Amino acid sequence: MPPRLPGRYHLNIRLGSDGDIEEWFAQDETLDRPVLIRYLAPESSEDRHAAFLANVRSAAALSDVHLQKVFAAGETTASAYSVSEWDGGVTIADRLRAEEAIPVAEFLPNASGLCLALARFHELGGVHGAIDTSSVHYSAAHPVKLGAFGRESRWSDAAEDTMALAEVLRAAITGTDDSSLFPSDVVSGVDPSVDDALRAGISGSLDAAGLALSLRAAPHVVQHETIPSKPWRTLAAFGIIVVLIAALAAVGLAAEFDPDSPGLYPVTAKPITPTTTVPTQVDIPIDTESRLTSEVFVYDPVGDGTESNDTVGAAIDGIQSSAWQTEIYSRPLSEIKTGVGLVFDVDGTPAAIFISGTPSTVFSIGWSATIDDDPQQWERLARGTLQLASSRIQVPIRGGGYWLLWLTDLPARPDGSYQARISDVRFAP
Repeated sequence: MPPRLPGRYHLNIRLGSDGDIEEWFAQDETLDRPVLIRYLAPESSEDRHAAFLANVRSAAALSDVHLQKVFAAGETTASAYSVSEWDGGVTIADRLRAEEAIPVAEFLPNASGLCLALARFHELGGVHGAIDTSSVHYSAAHPVKLGAFGRESRWSDAAEDTMALAEVLRAAITGTDDSSLFPSDVVSGVDPSVDDALRAGISGSLDAAGLALSLRAAPHVVQHETIPSKPWRTLAAFGIIVVLIAALAAVGLAAEFDPDSPGLYPVTAKPITPTTTVPTQVDIPIDTESRLTSEVFVYDPVGDGTESNDTVGAAIDGIQSSAWQTEIYSRPLSEIKTGVGLVFDVDGTPAAIFISGTPSTVFSIGWSATIDDDPQQWERLARGTLQLASSRIQVPIRGGGYWLLWLTDLPARPDGSYQARISDVRFAP
């Protein structure tokens, strides 16, 4: 049962628990803005109340774009609570669980800013005491933030904060909890000096300020693509919560190409001769210079072999207003078949894939040197859920071969049926 909070706060959705802290998505009706409410379980002791309030008040004393803002804190007869900014709620832990790739070229400058914010926090005498991947929030085109203030402390030393944050950054960039892997081991273009900085941070050889400087001094990762930024008001909107919490990342392939395979059809709907090319005219400006030329095929090996074949070329024509759409299903796709998708023959070696389509469409990315009628045989590279903006998937280097966009769950339409729209798939070097 939530404690009695000031009347200005309206609790909307329970997000879950963070140890002995309950979290709610709420509305500050006085200022008309979304907020995050965190409060202690009723059985918490008075000492725990005091420690919670001391920690969140120390965070409230510092304003930094990389720290989750604490707007208010207080006690009720049965609990202690804090009111913080709502920043979307996507944690590094969420993204790791979803195997969602993080755009490293954007994340690294954020990472150095986060370390500097922690250094400022330490200078004021604050210690977070419980930094891990679930306390750091990151959404593309928005600052990475440290939150989860008020947790039960696991340490009281600023050095432990820095060591924990360095490990979080290592995991975020590599996409794995394997502590033996560092960024340059798994991400193309990352300078080994980033590894050195993180190793020094993890070992305790650098404080937060030193870690920030070392990361900032590392050569920039070359990135050819940018993700269109969305206004903060849009991210905060109530209707986007599910989209934000959904994540990106991995599914796979390998076998022999059979042009007469019943589940594979080219753009022209003629089983043998794919002829789709990217047109020069577009009705919405798109970065076509960095688009690798590709051919696209409908891939429906577990269905009847066809799926809106006549519109499949719209998935790569560079025109956002045109799209390939799946058939309309009366029940969730998973109740009918394991999925449906598109296969791409790409001229070049992509480092990233940009996908625009219906939000809440669940997908995976696979690769193989040849084409197989069994979707489970593709090499698993990424999986996730489409968002409102273009979804960017960083992929490992694969030369030649075929790429599979495999849809496994389609969003519901207003009439209760199910369908997905893929308006653009762009392979970028």
